[in-house]
Amino acid sequence: MINRAGLGIACALGAAGLYGLVPNFVRAAIGNGIPAIESTLFRTFMIAVVFAVIAVAQGERLTIPKGAMPSFIGQSIATLLVSVAYLGSVQFIPVGLAVIIFYLFPVLIMLLAPVVEGRNPGLLRILIAILAFIGLAIAVGPSFDSLDIRGIILASLASAGATLQFFSGRSISRYMTPAAFGGMVHMVILPAVLAIAIYAGSGTLRFLPGGPATSTGLLFMSGVAIVYIIAYMWQMLSLRFAPASTVAPYYNLEPVVATAAAALILGERLQMNQYAGGGLVLAALVASSSIGKWKK
Repeated sequence: MINRAGLGIACALGAAGLYGLVPNFVRAAIGNGIPAIESTLFRTFMIAVVFAVIAVAQGERLTIPKGAMPSFIGQSIATLLVSVAYLGSVQFIPVGLAVIIFYLFPVLIMLLAPVVEGRNPGLLRILIAILAFIGLAIAVGPSFDSLDIRGIILASLASAGATLQFFSGRSISRYMTPAAFGGMVHMVILPAVLAIAIYAGSGTLRFLPGGPATSTGLLFMSGVAIVYIIAYMWQMLSLRFAPASTVAPYYNLEPVVATAAAALILGERLQMNQYAGGGLVLAALVASSSIGKWKK
């Protein structure tokens, strides 16, 4: 298996920076007539087409090797959860809070990596995970009654999906390139995303001609697709070049970018407890990075 940690980390940082823009673009599209699920649908369709074209141009076969099937299924489930749940959560709760909840996944990876390898996670990893969950409780707790529980549940599901996405992405990279399996994964989940979008829209899609979407909304929706295509490719390349436990901590850049972008693009401000809780979560992420040289 390829192990080029430096290149994997560089790809991870690039992907994290771009991913930080995605929920903000989705939230901006929501404000201009396009529901989050429709932005998800559009980006899923675009990445499926673009990656399939890249794979065919490189002479790759769009088939799944037998040994890759379990990780392909895991990657498909994980990508569906992240795509629908994370972007859907910002329709119900502030982007910054969705990011705090979602970004428990590097801590979960740190905690679960030894377990996946058949080892005890150790006291330090458990303490860091506890710190992260305390931060989450502080961020959510005082405002729980005023928050939409749907957003909290969706962001939590997305965090679990991202954890699975990293482990399965590393595994499937043994058999297929990011363009090949990325295109096929998004082809597989496209019907499910379309069905959810049609159901949520009571049989209509708002971004189609004649719908209520504005030109600004369409612009932000297109931005979601473009940024996601590049970021996903870099993410999967990072996992091709290095183990999930090596690159995951460097995705700590995403919540910083996402929160800053929410302030600049959306004028969003969190409550003090949410900043304090988010600070503890970020501290846990930094701590997980400091012990990031987990057993490969």
